[in-house]
Amino acid sequence: MAKVTMADVARETQVNKATVSRALKGDPRISLATREKVWEAAKKLGYRVDTVARGLSSQRTDVIGVVLRDLGESWVGSFLSGVERVLARHRMEMLVKEANDLDASSRSAYQRLLDRKVDGVIWASDAPFPSGEDGIPSVIVGNGEGDPSMRVLLDEEAISRNVLSLAEGRPISYRGGDRPFFPFLEGLSSIGKEAGLVLWDGTLPSLGDLAEGGLVCGDRSILASLMVPHLPWPAFDMGHLSARGLINVVREKGVRPKEIKVSSGIVGVERSDLGY
Repeated sequence: MAKVTMADVARETQVNKATVSRALKGDPRISLATREKVWEAAKKLGYRVDTVARGLSSQRTDVIGVVLRDLGESWVGSFLSGVERVLARHRMEMLVKEANDLDASSRSAYQRLLDRKVDGVIWASDAPFPSGEDGIPSVIVGNGEGDPSMRVLLDEEAISRNVLSLAEGRPISYRGGDRPFFPFLEGLSSIGKEAGLVLWDGTLPSLGDLAEGGLVCGDRSILASLMVPHLPWPAFDMGHLSARGLINVVREKGVRPKEIKVSSGIVGVERSDLGY
């Protein structure tokens, strides 16, 4: 069977090749109706975009680098799912690397992404982001060191309000693990008082501690099975918004704030218990 070409798509839609090319790239100069007609024709005929040729003409590879602190962590799947949901819609791919908190590790991961000519980087690692003169679009997830194009952060004020509302005036005791998800909640601790609400962040309490109540903070996939009040780290939303923000920076369009804040609600309690 002969390979379907852009000329075939042009004949099917009764437009010229230049219009087909622009429509397949999502060029806003082409009307939405024409873009949809072109994509339908391409799908019908089995036309596949030549990503190499498109990259040469647009100076983009349509590949995003994603750097994570540890690929074995439980939240990684949800985070990457959020990223992929956005990239798939824009017909882009991701290249995933791991970088621990060592400077050499982070620089190595970053350089390998630069060598692959990625269009931008999502940095979700504790390691300092090695931004330099390359000027590549970037998003840092969290408060890590570096000077990115954009940051995606937890909405500390909103999350703290939810926890305080759950405590209902009781003193709070914070107990964080080696890698807490909400370290800022330690600031809510009531020093010198008997704890009324215990926050377990990044560490699981014993069965006895669970029976006494408290709030467990961490990854949704682990906490959902505990059947106790929990505060899940919004991994999917963090990944989803990081990808959306980065694409806007790469393509120089849409909303491009310096910071995007993401909240998280407490699961396993009645909404009235939180005052709303």
